[in-house]
Amino acid sequence: KRIIKMYNKVAKTIVRYEVWLHNTWCQSSDQAKTGLLATLIVRHPDNGKFYVNFDPKIFELIREAKCLERMGFSIPESARIALMQEDKLKTFHRKLEWALKEYDRIKSQVLPLTAEVLKPHFKDMDWKIRPGMRTLTWTSLNIEPYIDH
Repeated sequence: KRIIKMYNKVAKTIVRYEVWLHNTWCQSSDQAKTGLLATLIVRHPDNGKFYVNFDPKIFELIREAKCLERMGFSIPESARIALMQEDKLKTFHRKLEWALKEYDRIKSQVLPLTAEVLKPHFKDMDWKIRPGMRTLTWTSLNIEPYIDH
């Protein structure tokens, strides 16, 4: 009887901790979704290179939401939205990473002699990248046309 009481007491404590942990996760998931409001691209202030502006905590949130959903826990709406967009976000992230690396690779291979001639083309390319730095966020509906352009 004493062992059963001890078992029930431990089980109750574990369940309380589990509920607290789930509530804390739900609150933090709302904070993580703010990363989706960031612009797609940022430019490094020192070297001028472009980088994909994606918070890795979003993929962490998606992974955790999947696990919690499989275990039967309720998922906040913000996490559910991120979960439903997982494939799109991963695809956009991958395509942007590739495009920006290619841009850097090509730009680094230009000889100083030809750089002056190609300057208008690089300015045009910078202009085409600009919406990803200024207006487009990870929740924008027109990311795909922007990337494919």
